[in-house]
Amino acid sequence: MTANLAKGQAIVLSAAALPMIAVGAFGGTGTYSNIVEEFDRAATAIGVVAAGEGVTLVLALVMVGVTMLGQAAPAPVGLGLWAAPIGAGLTGVVVADDYTEAVVYGMTPLAMSAAAEGLGFLARRVVVYTTGVDMEAQRRNAATMQRLAYH
Repeated sequence: MTANLAKGQAIVLSAAALPMIAVGAFGGTGTYSNIVEEFDRAATAIGVVAAGEGVTLVLALVMVGVTMLGQAAPAPVGLGLWAAPIGAGLTGVVVADDYTEAVVYGMTPLAMSAAAEGLGFLARRVVVYTTGVDMEAQRRNAATMQRLAYH
């Protein structure tokens, strides 16, 4: 089974992806601003953003890429999509001067995670819709069958 996206569907999906990209960019910008505020060094802030949101962006692109190729994303990619920004968030919590800053600095990097997961989810759904094949479901089913076969 194959299906093409209708023009309206493509427009709506694109319109849905744009805010996700914006949220991710704002999250990275917010983390950068927070770290510059604490250390007054742009290079340090760039390093934190690269280690948190940058890694998240790379993993999101890997997820979208393999999904668009009809393949399941490796488990470490999904884990990394949350672990990298959580690491950046913990960095923000540690460098904050008070509890209020700790909450804000800790939450800001999660914007990139939500954006990356959202884009990956949309890409997967487009592939499932257009090809009729859900590689993530097949991967999970294969893992279940392996566990059953073991027992």
